[in-house]
Amino acid sequence: MKKRKQSISGKIHDIVNRELRARNINKVVVGVSGGADSTALLLALAASGVQVVAVHCNFHLRGEESMRDQRHVEQLCPRLGVELRVVDFDVAGYCASHPGVSVEMACRDLRYDFFREMVAEVGADRIAVAHNADDNVETLLLNLFRGSGVTGLRGMLPDTGEIVRPLLSVSRGDIEEYLSERREEFVVDSSNLESDYRRNYIRNELLPAIEGRWPGVRKAIGSTIVNLQSEERVLNWCGQTLLGGDDPDFLPMDSIFSAPDRFWLIRRFAALHGATRDVALEILDVFEKKGGTQLIVGKSWKSGRGRLRFEMKGLRYISEKHKG
Repeated sequence: MKKRKQSISGKIHDIVNRELRARNINKVVVGVSGGADSTALLLALAASGVQVVAVHCNFHLRGEESMRDQRHVEQLCPRLGVELRVVDFDVAGYCASHPGVSVEMACRDLRYDFFREMVAEVGADRIAVAHNADDNVETLLLNLFRGSGVTGLRGMLPDTGEIVRPLLSVSRGDIEEYLSERREEFVVDSSNLESDYRRNYIRNELLPAIEGRWPGVRKAIGSTIVNLQSEERVLNWCGQTLLGGDDPDFLPMDSIFSAPDRFWLIRRFAALHGATRDVALEILDVFEKKGGTQLIVGKSWKSGRGRLRFEMKGLRYISEKHKG
């Protein structure tokens, strides 16, 4: 007998259920903007049987369109029997009190800070967000253009221990097909149609241009992401093996000398203690130019809430609370 093809609704429900059950998630706080992705996630979560508390963040950046989005979510959640919290944010005020923070960064900070408050208040297991497979492709490209290493290029993870992304393996096309099958409406953020922001440029212009030459590029990049996530797990294991000795705040000189890639080792050690890639480059430069141990003893760099300092036998992290 010919096997019956599974509907897109069945496929997405199976994926979301599998992601939740694999992590023993029984209650989530989910961000719902009213767009296609978050609407689809809310529908799938409601169908899964887990407890759901929805949060709609109104940043008041798009005038009446922002209020339209809020009204849509306020109608959707009661129909699904989902508890909803609506929160209003003053983005301009936040940016004014946090110099150097962009509007995008401010919205992210405000949103996730509130999500965390809600998780603590309602006793949820995770924050659920609606990132999909296409978002992850865009993330890889964004980080590639920034000069990222493996951690940046492997994209977003399906579960960070705080945030779960049940739709991360689902394409944007499948999400729209799911909503069509369910006859569910969603709102469209008009700012997403503009290519002023880098992610929007990649989504609206770069990827469609690349697909004109390589039609399967999204799937290929998705496979690359899976491969890089595997590579990162191995690299993390190597880092724990090399840096997880009796004293995690000390990197022996012998280890630096014998490392197959000194920069990788120094960068890993520096990152563990809050130092940037540039600091690691400076340390490597000094190490290789000076050569002799005697010449670099006492040299130090600011690192997180302390300093990285060369001693006679290696590189040590000294926190501020242990000074003197």
